[in-house]
Amino acid sequence: MRFLRCAAVAAFVCIIATTCGNALAFAAPRDKDTFIVALRAEPATLDPHNSTALANFAVQRVVYDNLVQQGPDGEILPALAEKWEVIDDLTVRFYLRDGVFFSNGDALTAEDVRYSLERSTLQRGSASMFSAFDGKNTAVVDDRTIDVKMKFPFAPVYNYLASSRGNILCKRAVEEMGIEQYARKPVGTGPFVLERWITGDSLVLKANKNYWGTKPAFDTLIYRVITEPANRTIELETGGVDAIYDVSNSDIPRLEENPKLKVIQGPGYKFSYITMNMSIAPFNDIRVREALTVSLNMPAIVKAVYQGIAKLADSLMAPTVFGYSKVGPYPYDPERARSLLAEAGYADGLKVTLMTNEDRNFMNIAEIAQNMWKKIGVETDIQIVEQATLLSRAAEGKVTMGITSSTPTTGDPDHALMPWPSTYKSFLRIDNPKIDEFLAKGKSAYDPSERKQVYADALAYMWTQFNMIPVCFTDVVYATADYVENFECHPGNTPNLARVAFGQK
Repeated sequence: MRFLRCAAVAAFVCIIATTCGNALAFAAPRDKDTFIVALRAEPATLDPHNSTALANFAVQRVVYDNLVQQGPDGEILPALAEKWEVIDDLTVRFYLRDGVFFSNGDALTAEDVRYSLERSTLQRGSASMFSAFDGKNTAVVDDRTIDVKMKFPFAPVYNYLASSRGNILCKRAVEEMGIEQYARKPVGTGPFVLERWITGDSLVLKANKNYWGTKPAFDTLIYRVITEPANRTIELETGGVDAIYDVSNSDIPRLEENPKLKVIQGPGYKFSYITMNMSIAPFNDIRVREALTVSLNMPAIVKAVYQGIAKLADSLMAPTVFGYSKVGPYPYDPERARSLLAEAGYADGLKVTLMTNEDRNFMNIAEIAQNMWKKIGVETDIQIVEQATLLSRAAEGKVTMGITSSTPTTGDPDHALMPWPSTYKSFLRIDNPKIDEFLAKGKSAYDPSERKQVYADALAYMWTQFNMIPVCFTDVVYATADYVENFECHPGNTPNLARVAFGQK
């Protein structure tokens, strides 16, 4: 087996593994003007301020640009803004580069930026994430200069501006087209333009002739929607696509044995966990929460379910996130679990409902947890629902226990720990002033060393509260044909495909 190395965010190294073995049938590289990738889901919208799914972000990554962007090591780099300066604790002034045009030919102006950032504070898919930004008072200085305002000192301002919710839209296009039409035919300044969207099948994009940056190495980018992991793998093996996202852990060995393919794997931002609704009994009792936690042999669960593409969670955010510190894992102690349940008044057992979406790994976790909890007298009713249903019920406070995950694409702890504040009404429904104080201090501390210490203290305390059951940190795993070069190993699972090139067969 030979290994190649690719850049990774937050100083982590992604491994590209290729192995020699018996080759499966594989088509020759197609026209090098076309790059075809397979996604696991179809985007619901390409309106960045109403997007909450990674499938949306994947396509938006090549359609839009931001004021700034994150580099391979997480550093903040110029994008639409060529430079910026801090005016005061609540204001950053950005200077836009000249010669930037939207795909419809309109020149980028500071008013487009102001409009986009204010809109991000108002729309349902971005308002909570951009709540620190003062869209109303963000002001145009001149056509090429804008003052971005915040409501309070906000250390991760640049990380958030570099995220998908910080995409810059064409104001005139949104107002003339309306939200529904714009969401299906977006106008951005990015390297590609959406040409055709065949619902349930594919999205076809063409290189943006007005693009201000380095031009892509190919003219056509096609995203095919292939929901079944096995089918994505087959399409790659037979030449139907050049690359696939979200490789199934069971398919990795087979792909690694094919000398015509490359498996690209690296640490991600994704953190999976079991939620408990702290606003209702019995989960408002820390003894019950601890019992449910320590009764699970989590190392065995992660090994059995993820088969090498995830690491046991030893904290409440992934090592790829700034400010991570190791505070766990929890011990496996079923005897203590039984004792805690008895102490809490449940010596005769307990009934719980565990809700999850149709993710295969989550369903497997649910079944294993059900069996382990049964050994301490906990009877579990597993309910499998669609993701949209799970999220809506969580927002209504109707999920007592659930299995979910978060992928903080900003790479910042403020984003990673967003489910924890008492103001966040979803799965956990925590009401802990001490946690609120930690998180408020962390987001407002501009000094990196101070921020790290705040989050180290916060994580150490939060770990003692048993507010969730950490499961694992999942790797991002892609696979490509061997002639595909420069495929970004992105911890947020949104690689910039405009950087891809084709080598020799």
